[in-house]
Amino acid sequence: MSAKHQTREYQRNAKVIRARVRVSHKRQQPVPCWRGGGPIMPGQPYDVGHLPGARASALHELAPEHRHATPGCCRGNRAHGGAEGAAITNAKHRPKTVTGPATSWPI
Repeated sequence: MSAKHQTREYQRNAKVIRARVRVSHKRQQPVPCWRGGGPIMPGQPYDVGHLPGARASALHELAPEHRHATPGCCRGNRAHGGAEGAAITNAKHRPKTVTGPATSWPI
């Protein structure tokens, strides 16, 4: 979990989003996944995700999305977050360039 998920603002606003989803699911109504637009059905695992361009965790920057890959909708919040984390890590590991003269090895 990243630092932005541990802020008081995120914790408070994620609670609000979860309460809204709970109300809809209690009425047996699905809620839309913001990432793919497909329905999140009652009982289906979901996460509270950050909308594109979100700079913080304000209520208008959060929405429910599928937790895992859902056919016809999206690959899921966890996979998306993993890919973003991998991209950040991989960007730190650039190939090393050789600065000295090339060496020929006799065969």
